[in-house]
Amino acid sequence: MPFAVAGADDEMEKGPRRADPEERRRSSFKQRSGTLFTKARSLAEDFGSHVAVVAFSPTGEPHAFGAPTTESVLRTYLPAAAPPAPTSLSPGGETAGEAGARVARMRRATEETKALVKEELARVAAALGKVKAAQASGGKRNWWEVDVDALGEEDLPGFIAALELLREGVQGRIDALASGRPLLPWKGG
Repeated sequence: MPFAVAGADDEMEKGPRRADPEERRRSSFKQRSGTLFTKARSLAEDFGSHVAVVAFSPTGEPHAFGAPTTESVLRTYLPAAAPPAPTSLSPGGETAGEAGARVARMRRATEETKALVKEELARVAAALGKVKAAQASGGKRNWWEVDVDALGEEDLPGFIAALELLREGVQGRIDALASGRPLLPWKGG
């Protein structure tokens, strides 16, 4: 059976250029390591976990993420594999003790913030209760018709903020009606 040999004057069809396998590996590593480090950061932030991730690129280059720091996590949890702990990793570095103290400060700050949020929610709920009570006692149909003299001075900033939100919502509805664009259902449409 005869066979044909492609000559120099035969034009070969060229398809889409395929990436070099090494180039594809580098690109895939870059994408996947980014995802891995994002997940590690999320784990550390959401749960206050100590996390260390070290990945080596196809070219052998190390990439690392650690919370509080990669070195402190490795030194704390892999003490046999780590060299004797210096007082500091490098100029400006932090020791495991320093990292632990920083994490403890961050946890305290988080708890203090949670307490402040809880207090603010309670204050807003109390102000809402007073507005609803003033609405009922004044025989008003809408909360914004409440006589402000019936509210305490501490309730006025919240009441003003609520009125401003109402005004913005009404203005948005007026603008939407004037422009003829459809209203979004959650925007008062």
